[in-house]
Amino acid sequence: MPTESAFFLAALFVLMAGIGWTLRHFADRDRDDRQPARVSADYIRGLNLVLNRRTDEALELFVQMAKVDDDTLETHFALGHLFRRRGEVDRAIRVHQNLLARPNLADTQRHQALFSLGEDYLSAGLFDRAENLFSELVDSESHAELALRKLVYIYEQERDWQNAIETLRKLEVLSGERLPEVAHYYCELAEQARVAGELDKARELLKHSIRTDSGALRGKLVRASIAENEEDFHQALSLYQSVIDTDRYFMSEVLPHLQRCHQEVNRLDDFEEYIRTLISGDPKFVQDIAYAVISGELSGSKMLKNCVEEFVLNNEVLADLVNRAELETLSDAERDLAIDRISRGLRQLLMSSARYRCSSCGYSSQRLIWQCPSCKSWETVRPTQQIQLETLVS
Repeated sequence: MPTESAFFLAALFVLMAGIGWTLRHFADRDRDDRQPARVSADYIRGLNLVLNRRTDEALELFVQMAKVDDDTLETHFALGHLFRRRGEVDRAIRVHQNLLARPNLADTQRHQALFSLGEDYLSAGLFDRAENLFSELVDSESHAELALRKLVYIYEQERDWQNAIETLRKLEVLSGERLPEVAHYYCELAEQARVAGELDKARELLKHSIRTDSGALRGKLVRASIAENEEDFHQALSLYQSVIDTDRYFMSEVLPHLQRCHQEVNRLDDFEEYIRTLISGDPKFVQDIAYAVISGELSGSKMLKNCVEEFVLNNEVLADLVNRAELETLSDAERDLAIDRISRGLRQLLMSSARYRCSSCGYSSQRLIWQCPSCKSWETVRPTQQIQLETLVS
């Protein structure tokens, strides 16, 4: 069933055909005043098809009417775009291939046809063909910037980070913009090098991650992981603490590593003091820490347990479900068991809801992703730091 947009676009194309026919006819009349002006019968039939919402038939008729010449060139570009938007990529490809086969195309027209055909291949998932066409346009005066952006998109999808970096550098020069994605491309390469055990290479790549705040923060996380791999736990502690100082919302990512590093250097007392210092500086850290403890199933720390207990006893929703007076009558051991049971229940609830959400499009995930898979934006997927407790009382 044709959509409203398809209906109106088809009407527009048939009108364009009529306008093109009329302009040509008046041009002919100027050359020969003896020719009377007549409206094309095909044009009238096309309008009737559109008015009856028979858009597919109208488009077929329009294709037959719009022979490729200078007057209908732009109309063919619009027609190919419509086919692509309707999902009829094969037909869009044929339209644009026919345009490219036309002799004596001006450079601008040829570049427009190449770019449109590249978009067709991209829509069809033929990345290699699209890449070849867009690569032909990187020196085009009219389409270089658009082609570079499409190439960046292709390299991102293929996770070809080195080509993405080189292409984005060219785009920065051409557009005059400082693009934050480059920092993340270097982080992606650094992660690959870290996993492969090429730690010196990873550190070298991370020098380029400081182009943006988010890239610098991500770079700290990778450097901290490298320090852990090399058992340089003091360096790892410094980096992880720096991440929390920069963005407290990464508490759930960092706290398990902080506890482990303190354990490795036999300084759990320092860990307790660190948590105490955070809370004394800002009591709101209690909720962040409790969230990290619940999501990471952390244990073995009195301060972490106190944060969870305080969160449970002072949360407005949980207050309706937990009998605080009864909890306070329990022994310390019984009270700890009760809080542990509540924590396990909260973790089940947490694991069934989104832990990360894109601030741009709302995409949700259970794990940290630096580029949103939905809107393709970088630096927009953030930890939610919330447990959907409202479902417990709804």
